[in-house]
Amino acid sequence: MNEPTAYAELNPFTAIWTRPRETVRYVIEEKTTRFIVILLILAGFTGGLSGASSEEQLFPAVAVIFGSLVLGPLAAAAGIGIISGIYILLGKLFGGVGTYAEMFRAVVTSSIPQIWLLPMWLIWLLISPSTFYTEIEPSAAEPDTGLGMVIGLLLLAAAFVVGIWTFVIQCKAVGEAQRFSAWKGFFVIVIPSALLSIVIIALLALVFFAAF
Repeated sequence: MNEPTAYAELNPFTAIWTRPRETVRYVIEEKTTRFIVILLILAGFTGGLSGASSEEQLFPAVAVIFGSLVLGPLAAAAGIGIISGIYILLGKLFGGVGTYAEMFRAVVTSSIPQIWLLPMWLIWLLISPSTFYTEIEPSAAEPDTGLGMVIGLLLLAAAFVVGIWTFVIQCKAVGEAQRFSAWKGFFVIVIPSALLSIVIIALLALVFFAAF
């Protein structure tokens, strides 16, 4: 455990970008449950808005924002709760010694980079719904001045870059929670995804061949 003085000037929202392992350890050992709840709310809110952008427009912007704020954190808590359990069990095969609570905090902390995109998602939705949604109702369509398209392109580019770095941070976060290397964290994250992909492909293949 690091000395308290080592954490004196550490801000998780900025330090996570360049000092992920130290930040994760700091959150695990020093931060309160209230801080974790705040991160869950912000991460869930961000994820809800991000998910809404890939769907057709069914509700007004205010309803989408409210729904993302209420349902997003619940979905985030459930998803992180499940994946944390998987990471703990699989990590034991690599010699991990972390607890479920530590892993949950680590995974939540690794979502901080995504939270930085929240203001841009909100701005894009409010300024230009016609470019925010994959499909938009004709009656709700409105002329786009080009600003919404610019915001959308900038946000998608930022989301791509942040997504890559978030994955790197997650590998380090899992490694820190389990007290092993980031490379082992990489395999703990990738293996379940690969197995799930294989299962999905196998099921699709069975459905395909059963149809003929």
